[in-house]
Amino acid sequence: MGVRVRLAIKSVDTGVEVTTAALVNSGYEVEEPELLVPRRLAEYLGIPTRPPRARIELYETPTGVFHMVLAPRALSVHLVDVCKRVENVHALVSDSEREVLISDALASALGIQIIDAKKGLWRLSSDPPDTVRESCGPEYW
Repeated sequence: MGVRVRLAIKSVDTGVEVTTAALVNSGYEVEEPELLVPRRLAEYLGIPTRPPRARIELYETPTGVFHMVLAPRALSVHLVDVCKRVENVHALVSDSEREVLISDALASALGIQIIDAKKGLWRLSSDPPDTVRESCGPEYW
């Protein structure tokens, strides 16, 4: 199942906001908070995909090496129903992915802790140890 949470994602450039499910991907390892967004969602939000505001970056994934558009500090991300927000999140625009993916650095900044990946159970680092939250369903773009 994986761990999925509801995120309110807002474009810094346009102010357009959408609430959607996002998959926490601990294998998506980066240094700073980053959110992978499918091209269709990026277009809806008005995320810049051309220089000087964006640039092409090379990303290595389990299925190969891909060139993707990176828009630095293009998003504000809010974990719905939890009142946890992270500003200046990098947007990575994917032509092949259909789900929003949360990087390890963004999951950490949001305080998301995976309890059981198979069952989709998680909690916040600020929650009491016995707190268990359930994932939301997937959403595809």
